[in-house]
Order: sequence, then C-alpha cells, then structure tokens
Amino acid sequence: MRCRPPRSRLLCALLGLATLVALALAAPTDAGEKGADAALKQVPIAESLRPMDPWLRNADWTVRSMAVLELKSRPEAGAVFFATRLLVGEAHPYAIACALQALRGRPRIDLVLEGGVALVDVLFRLLDHAHPTVKQRAFDLLKTIPPVKLGVKREMYEGWWKRGREALRLEQESMLAKVRAAGPPKTSGDGGTVEAATKDDDLYEHLERIRVHGLELAIVMDHTGSMAPVIGEAKRRAVSLVKRLQSFLPKFRAGLVTYDDSAMLRMPLTTNAETLLKAFNKVGAGGGGDFEEGVDKGIRLAMRQELLGWSRSAQRVIVVVGDAPPHDPDVARMLREIQKGRGDELYDLPLLVHTVSTNPQGVEHFSRIARVGGGAHITLRQTSRLVDELILLSFGGGAHRARVMRWIAEIEALQKAASR
Repeated sequence: MRCRPPRSRLLCALLGLATLVALALAAPTDAGEKGADAALKQVPIAESLRPMDPWLRNADWTVRSMAVLELKSRPEAGAVFFATRLLVGEAHPYAIACALQALRGRPRIDLVLEGGVALVDVLFRLLDHAHPTVKQRAFDLLKTIPPVKLGVKREMYEGWWKRGREALRLEQESMLAKVRAAGPPKTSGDGGTVEAATKDDDLYEHLERIRVHGLELAIVMDHTGSMAPVIGEAKRRAVSLVKRLQSFLPKFRAGLVTYDDSAMLRMPLTTNAETLLKAFNKVGAGGGGDFEEGVDKGIRLAMRQELLGWSRSAQRVIVVVGDAPPHDPDVARMLREIQKGRGDELYDLPLLVHTVSTNPQGVEHFSRIARVGGGAHITLRQTSRLVDELILLSFGGGAHRARVMRWIAEIEALQKAASR
C-alpha cells in the first residue's frame, strides 16, 4: 500500500494495520467459545446493581422488560452485563427490544468489556428476528462494536466476525484483567443508593402482583355540568383505556361510578371494553348548582363488593376524577372509611385510592384522600390526557410516574410496530 499525500499517511497506516490484523486472525475455536463464556462470568458488578438481578430473572416478561429498560439510566458497572445476559436467554420480543434500548448509546469500551463475544453472537442471531424493531436495534448496536467502521451492509459485519471473533475475545480478556487489577467497582450515580433499590423493588413487586392476580379499576367521576369536557373525553377513549390496559394486564377489569350530591353505579367491574363504553355513553353532564359534591358517596359506593364485584386476590384501585371538593362535614368520615377499606381482611391486598383534579388549581381535600388511600394525587391540565393518566395510576403512579411512562410508551411503540 502506497500513500503519497502526507495527509493520507496516517489513515493508510491505520487501514493497513486493521487489514493485517483481520487477515491474521483464525476462525473461532472451541477454546475461544469457552473463553468467551468464562470472560462473561468475570465481569465486575457494582453492589448497588445487584438488587435488580431477581427482577431481571423474573418469570413474567413485563417485569423483565421494565427492569432491563431501567438499566439505560444506570451508570454502574454490570449494567451492560445484565442486559447481555438477558438477551442471551430471552424469548419475548418486547423484553429483547427493551434490553437493546438499554444498551443503545453505551460506549464501545463498555460493550466489549461487559458484553464481548456473547453480546455480538446474540446480536447476529437477532438480525433475523421477526419483530422489525428488534432487528433494527440489533443491527444499530452491532455497528458500534467493530474497531473500524464497516458501513451499512450486513455482509461486511459477517465477514469481520469470521476473522475478528477471537480478537474481540482477547480484547475483552485484556480489559477484564485491567479492571480486576484496579479493584472492586465503585458505585456511581443516584441509582446506586439503597433507597433507589427499595423503590425499584416496590415498583417491580406491584407490577408482578397485578400481572399474576389481576387489576380492578373503579373510575369514580363527578358528572355535574362543569365536567362535560372530561366526560366527553372518557366516552371517546373508554375502549382504548380497557384494551390498552388489557394488553399489559390480561386480568384487568374496569367499572364506573358517577356522583353529584348522590352517587350512581353505572357499571360493575367488567372485562368488556364495549360494555364500559355503553356505560359512559349514558352519562350526561348536568346539575351541580352548589360548589361541593358528594365525593364521599361515590367512594363509599365504589368500595361495596356486592355492587362492584371486587375479587379477593386482585389489586383494587379507585380513581376519583372531579373538579369540586367534598362537603366539609363529610371529609373526616370519608377518610376513616377509606382507611378502613384499605385494611379490609376480606381482600388479600390493600385498596389504593388515587385522585385526579380536573381543576388546574387542584381540588381541596383530593391530596388528603390520595394520601390516606395510599395513592397519588395529580392535576389534569389537558382533558386529552385523561386516559393516559388513568393508565399510569393503574400502575401505581406517584414516585414511579416518569419511569412507568417511559416503559408504557416503549411497549406501546413495539406493539404498534409489530402490527404494521
């Protein structure tokens, strides 16, 4: 190779070196295969990341996918290893796609150190995956691993891997030796605190419970005249609410209670989206001459098992939606009844009560209702967000809100891509 122009000499030297290394490397041997597995087992893992291990191994794909997606924001040593390990044994396309998303943007040094040959092997396997997003993400990640740019043709990467597999194994082993010599990995970032690990457990445990035992949601909605825009949005998207939640939670049921100064059962808990829509369609916004409303009566009616049909083992959730507070004389009794309902021994799990203020300034007493009910209080600033907020609250809301939003958006995008 001859390079006359001075500006090209360095480039030519690098290309020449890469070519010589590639030609000199033999095809992988059995010893190389075993060496790759051994190297993967030697990857250092920060202690702060270890609490995620059981959730990444959980029997349910929803828990695994949420946990592995969380690795994207975890800077500790071992995050790439955990994602790689999941990819090696994972069958569910959404969990695979979440693992690939968690690895997206990671420095090459991390991908080689903690993933190495095992990661590249699984990426090649995923290039033929049936889900288009999995296939694309696998190729995008694969393109970041070779030591030189190879373009956009799959054949170039296959050719590199035939010659370069052993080189990558040796590179990983060299990196691991240096890391071991440096001592145990240090925890970094906010994700490494004990408090964060505990919150992770709370979220994954809740998701595991509602997947296994079911989720039952009673919407308790003010139906007075000022609520017309919110009721209209609920009518338009009632079917979407049920079907979206059932795509995550097959045992999901929903019911409807409305109130003004009194309360009315519109629909007991049902799995049928069209049935819930019919119940919403019968709700007309009107009345409400006084400012305060019978919030307590709506909640009290919704807690009645003989009317709603609550299951013993399912997670019961009540979401109160309104723009006016309860009558002051009713507040203390209402809070006591909520507290008593949460501890009802008839059920395996405590009731959760969330509140949604459709008044931008918030509704008096709604935050207290949610606090006593073990739930979250949110302010709905756009009626178009109603169904999204109901879905988020069904998954717990509160401290986990942003994380659940990211996970739901990720899974729904994957569902949409699969249906094209």
